[in-house]
Amino acid sequence: MAALMALGLLTSAAVLFHVGTTDAFNALTFGGRVVGVAFIAAALVEVIAALSAFDYWGKQAVRYSGAAVLIGVGTVTVTDLMFLITQFEGRDFTPFLWLWIGLLLWVGWAFGVLARQRVWRGIPHPKSIALSVLVSGVVGAASLTYSQIYVPYATPVTVPFDASFGAPTMSADGASLHLPAHVELQNSSTVRIYAVGTLWTVTGRPVTFDPRGKGMKEWKRDFWENSGTLRHVRDGPSRMLGAGEFMTAGSPIEPGEAISVDSVVDVPLRSGLGRVHIWAMLSYIRADRGTLPVKEYRHTIKLTWNPESQQQEHVGDVPEWVADSGDEAYWHSSKIKHSSKMLDLTHAMDYLTAWWTIPKWHEGSYFAKDDTDPSLSVSITRDPDGEEQISDEEMDSYGLKKEVSYTERTVDELLKAASK
Repeated sequence: MAALMALGLLTSAAVLFHVGTTDAFNALTFGGRVVGVAFIAAALVEVIAALSAFDYWGKQAVRYSGAAVLIGVGTVTVTDLMFLITQFEGRDFTPFLWLWIGLLLWVGWAFGVLARQRVWRGIPHPKSIALSVLVSGVVGAASLTYSQIYVPYATPVTVPFDASFGAPTMSADGASLHLPAHVELQNSSTVRIYAVGTLWTVTGRPVTFDPRGKGMKEWKRDFWENSGTLRHVRDGPSRMLGAGEFMTAGSPIEPGEAISVDSVVDVPLRSGLGRVHIWAMLSYIRADRGTLPVKEYRHTIKLTWNPESQQQEHVGDVPEWVADSGDEAYWHSSKIKHSSKMLDLTHAMDYLTAWWTIPKWHEGSYFAKDDTDPSLSVSITRDPDGEEQISDEEMDSYGLKKEVSYTERTVDELLKAASK
């Protein structure tokens, strides 16, 4: 009897000590570290209760050994329910679910044994002891809610983000414009963020003026395909003038840190281009909701082409929801850790992937033949190959966000600025 009672207590204590020591020093929020300390204290209570079980079913040398066992079983009940509730809240299956269920069944057995033994007899102020266990449970649940739910969601993250053109200059031969592409951002919040992926592109397109204007059929198509329409402007297929990343994938951005990047692209003046636009995107996650293993993420890079081949031939495709078959792409991917060890045990492992896609031309493409228009997409999936995406609600639990900026200028406007 004593051995079985101690087994359950020590099993729970081992889990609590492991989670508590990890979160007390490594949880991403202060509240999470407080919960870690509380788990360490609960583990010590359960160890004392396990030792008391051998005394209670032995010589009973310690007067209140039965009370200690009762408090220990009550502590197992409270903490195990916290793990179970957290598991159900995440709607995930992990192998530890069977441990929580097993401990819950053990708690039922233990309370049955203690009830038959009437361990509360001879305990001074039994109601006070029961109340202390209840209060401890409420405080623990409140701390858990505060650290895992309130703090990460009540602290906003603001990242002012802008993509623009600098002052253009004419090339020496007058054949092109040297146009600076400027991207700037700042982490204006109190929370560190990780740049999952970044991309800027500068494209140009020919435009012609249509005095009659477009009809309803064209308006509808424009709104559907481009989320807007210009009645008297007809666009030609676009041409990429420049593209690239403006931050290394996985880079942390500290609170208050500002980043500014400039690249110069050339705009050919005899190519029929009428308008030039810059588009930039920053995708990031919050460091208080998840940890991105930066080295693993940066070094885990795959491509759809053979970079060591002279022909750079295509060797594979990405998932269909990312790009069409035959399109080129490269991607960074790694597992993403939860904000605490408790969540790691009760939530499934997820994988974060950023995809940079370089589409090939096909009939109906919006860009010119033999040209392209790179794009960036980010996903969090259940498997490392990126097939099963998690829901938007689950994705938001990591604070995954994106910032997009777009600026357009006419070539005539740029020419006038260059001539000043």
